[in-house]
Amino acid sequence: MKNWRADYPILVAEAQTIGALATIRSLGKAGYPVLAASHRQDALGFHSRYSRKALAHPPYEDDEAFAGWLDEILVEESVRLIIPSEGFLLAIRPRFPRFSALLPVPADAARVYSALSKYDLFQQCAAAGLGANLAPFLLVADDGPLSWKELRSLPPPLFVKVDCTYARRGGDGGVFRCENAAAAARKVGELRAAYRAILVQGYAPGVGVGAFLARWRGRPLGQFMHRRLHEVPHWGGVSSFRESWEHEDILADAEARLALLGWEGVGMFEYRWHPESGRFQLIEFNSRFWGSLHLALFAGVDFPRLLADAILGRPNPPVTSYQAIKCRLTFPGEIEYVYSCLKDRSLPWSRRLGPIAEFAALGLDPRVYSDLSFPGDRLLYGRMIIRSIRQFMS
Repeated sequence: MKNWRADYPILVAEAQTIGALATIRSLGKAGYPVLAASHRQDALGFHSRYSRKALAHPPYEDDEAFAGWLDEILVEESVRLIIPSEGFLLAIRPRFPRFSALLPVPADAARVYSALSKYDLFQQCAAAGLGANLAPFLLVADDGPLSWKELRSLPPPLFVKVDCTYARRGGDGGVFRCENAAAAARKVGELRAAYRAILVQGYAPGVGVGAFLARWRGRPLGQFMHRRLHEVPHWGGVSSFRESWEHEDILADAEARLALLGWEGVGMFEYRWHPESGRFQLIEFNSRFWGSLHLALFAGVDFPRLLADAILGRPNPPVTSYQAIKCRLTFPGEIEYVYSCLKDRSLPWSRRLGPIAEFAALGLDPRVYSDLSFPGDRLLYGRMIIRSIRQFMS
C-alpha cells in the first residue's frame, strides 16, 4: 500500500547542520520525499540516504539569485512544506507572505521575526509578568542611556547578545562574553552603531537544560526535555553530550511562555537549572529545530514527523512520554569538548585529563547513542570522522 506521505515533497533548509540532518532523517524515514537544501556543496545532509534530492543554492546574501532559485525549485519539485532555518527566514523576510502557507510557523510575520529575537523574548516576558525565572538581564534600546548601576548589578561574566532582526544594515547575530561590567559597557558601545537593540545577560549558574515543545493550530503535538552533560566549550556552549530528562516546573514555565509568544510549530526553551537550590532561569528561545534533535528521535519523540503530519492534515495523538537515554555528537562535538578541557589551564590536571578516559568509556558503552549513527544511515558517521580528522589536522 502506498504511503500517503509520498505525495508531499518537503524542502529542508541548512542541510549542513546537525539539526537539519535529524529532520531529513525523520521525514525521509516516515516516507516524505525530502529535498535537502544548502548553500554548501559539502553539506552532510546531501549524503543521507533519507534525502531524495540534494539542492545546492546561491548564498542568502545574493538576494536576487536565491529568490530566483527558490521560486524555481518550489514549482519544479511541487514542494508542499518548507522546514526553515533562521537564516532562511531572514532571507525571505521581504517576501514572507508569499511563502507563509508553506512554512510551519505562524502566519503573522511580526510574530515570526520577533520570535527570532532574544531581546524581544525578554522584553515580552518581563512586560507580561513572567520575569521571575529569567536570567538577570538589561535591555538596551536604540540610542537610549546605558545604566551603569544596572549593568554592575548583573552577576559576571556578562553576555552581550544581538539579533539579526535588529541589525541596522543587515548582518549576523552574536553572543559576546565579557568578564565584567566595564568590558560589557565597551562591547555595547561598539555594537550600538550596528544594532538597534541589545540584550545584556548576567551569569546564570547551573546545568544547561532544555524544554522542547510542538503545537499546531493550538493542538499540542509533542514535548521533550533534556539535560546537558557536556558543552563546547566545557564552561558553556552548544551541547555535545546530553540525556533525556524531566522537570515538571520547567516544562510548565516553558508552556506558559510558548502561549505568551503565540507560537505555532516547534520551539526550544533553554534554561540553566541549579540542582542544589532547585532554581531555574531562562536563557533563550529557539523557534526552529535544534542541534540535539537526534536525542529526541532516539527517545521516541519524532518532532519533524509529528509537525509535518499535523500541518498536512493527518495529526497524531500528542507524544508526552519518552525513553531515558543518553546521546552524543561524538565527532566533532565530543572531540572539541575534550580539547577545551585540555587547553584550560585553570582546571586541575585530573579535570583536564579525565575527559580523555571518559571519551573512550562512552565510546564503548552500547547504551550511549550517537547523533550520526542513525538506523539505516550509519555511513555518515564514518564520513564525519574523516571530516573531523581533516579539520583538526588543518
